[in-house]
Amino acid sequence: MPGLAELEDGYKHIEVRYRERPDGATLTYTTAEPALVDALHDWFEAQLSDHGNHAESGH
Repeated sequence: MPGLAELEDGYKHIEVRYRERPDGATLTYTTAEPALVDALHDWFEAQLSDHGNHAESGH
């Protein structure tokens, strides 16, 4: 999975925030490490590709 190795190595540098919403929840990922930002983007893009449009926010 693209980005996964980088995320496994750098997870301590990623903040994950959870916020409940009336229709579910929102997860926010934050990091100051540019390589981890790229890895997050790569990983999410692969998730959307694998799981289709129903994986997008709001669906």
